[in-house]
Amino acid sequence: MQNVERRAFSVAVYARRGGTGGEVLVIHHNRLGTWLPVGGEMEPGETPLLAAVRELREETGIEGSFPVLASSLDGVPAGYLGYEEHRAGSKGLHMNFVFVADVRGEHDITPNHEFSRYRWVDRDALVELPSPLNVRQFGFLAIDAVVREP
Repeated sequence: MQNVERRAFSVAVYARRGGTGGEVLVIHHNRLGTWLPVGGEMEPGETPLLAAVRELREETGIEGSFPVLASSLDGVPAGYLGYEEHRAGSKGLHMNFVFVADVRGEHDITPNHEFSRYRWVDRDALVELPSPLNVRQFGFLAIDAVVREP
């Protein structure tokens, strides 16, 4: 039997405050030593959107609103920005669904075992963020995402 590489399905969530043109939340991931959006692996039976809602709440305590984006096609989950994949060591191929969630007001976020620091960044700060390129690229998409009018 051929050895099949492990695949891990995950989500990334850009919590956004201030709507289009606002700021997004990034965390400094302890194990990876870089700035990333909130996220994690999907649990069995979860859809990507349900995993995104759960990860945002579990990691930050924030309840976000996942908007239907103006650029979305019919049937695309609310808040869905796109997809990326990368190699993740023993986890194999990491397949990552990326979302934006709008949040209101100030939030007390308590760092935990996964992240030591967090920041809200605008476009200018995102340009300088020491992170993988796709983190910044998706961050720009999240900041610029326009919500579909009802």
